[in-house]
Amino acid sequence: MKKLIAIVARCFLGLGVAQAQVSLQKKSPVKSALQSGAVEMLTQKLNLSSQQVASITKIMGVFADSRKTITESTGMTAEAKAAKLKKINDREDLNMKNILDDTQYAKFQELAKDIRKG
Repeated sequence: MKKLIAIVARCFLGLGVAQAQVSLQKKSPVKSALQSGAVEMLTQKLNLSSQQVASITKIMGVFADSRKTITESTGMTAEAKAAKLKKINDREDLNMKNILDDTQYAKFQELAKDIRKG
């Protein structure tokens, strides 16, 4: 009987861990970047390689989560939020500059204004 209880307990524990992993995957920054359509739009407008798409997807996802955290924060003034968002955008631009060639980066800077507004 004790063995049966132990087996059932392990099954429930295993299901809990699996559910936690699925939950974490749903909140992935990469997925949120893809859902916004920004990566797809940049892929088309900048003629990105598959390696560039992978790198940009990751970068945009991480920075999108950072922006969301700041915009949803209630403990900051509007000026503080704007300053932090500018720093995030500057860091994102630096990362993008390392991935894109000069022509792509120039186009990205123009497009980024529209992406960040929406």
